[in-house]
Amino acid sequence: MERSHTDDGSNRLILLADVRGLSEGLWSPTEQTPQRRKLCEAVREAVTTSLTTKQREVVEGYFFEGLSQGQLAARLGITQQVVNKRLYGAQRRGRRVGGALERLRHTLSPLLES
Repeated sequence: MERSHTDDGSNRLILLADVRGLSEGLWSPTEQTPQRRKLCEAVREAVTTSLTTKQREVVEGYFFEGLSQGQLAARLGITQQVVNKRLYGAQRRGRRVGGALERLRHTLSPLLES
């Protein structure tokens, strides 16, 4: 885990370069508890199964590789606004579209509430 200063000046936590290794590498071995392992596994499972392919590629690039939204937009050939919508969602014709983080929050909420 490392802190990354992004192009926009924000400071965010970069989890791990490879989401598949999340359950093995997020915390040091001395901090590995069964509950933390369960949480790591749940996050890895949620990222790989509950997101669309397009959402997953921006989540992995932004939070796991530490790319900025602009860098992701250039890599994927889309606008930065589209990257933002895939991460945070937007209202379209009265309904919410995109929003990978909201989807992950919803998927993981039963685990986090217990």
